[in-house]
Amino acid sequence: MGNPDLSPSSDAAAHAYVYRNMPDVGGVVHTHSTYATAWAARGEPIPCVLTMMGDEFGGTIPVGPFALIGDDSIGRGIVDTLRASHSPAVLMQNHGPFTIGKDARSAVKAAVMCEEVARTVHISRQLGEPLPIDAGQIESLYSRYQNVYGR
Repeated sequence: MGNPDLSPSSDAAAHAYVYRNMPDVGGVVHTHSTYATAWAARGEPIPCVLTMMGDEFGGTIPVGPFALIGDDSIGRGIVDTLRASHSPAVLMQNHGPFTIGKDARSAVKAAVMCEEVARTVHISRQLGEPLPIDAGQIESLYSRYQNVYGR
């Protein structure tokens, strides 16, 4: 079963922790995509300044705590951060993005979108300060997209 010469990812324990503690999750993705990882390196959440972020992430993409591989610290940081947010993405400080979804496809979509908004908001900030979206408008965008438009 499988190739005995290959060992699991060093992040496998973090993925397993998420599956054990978030039963609705059927997919977990971790990348070191350039722009999202750059935000993680700064320990800075990506502010919700795009309607697509309101739709998909329900607000800011949060930052999880600094954690080292070796115990449940990364997994616990992912779960604790995502439980306090609508976002299917978390930027683990000094590490990179982790995303979740009901299945692998939706977790991959969240990872791709996380990198896209990380890049776009970064570029926007080169031009000046992006305009925030009102919290009530974000909630409206998220609710409409998740319950009507995005299905």
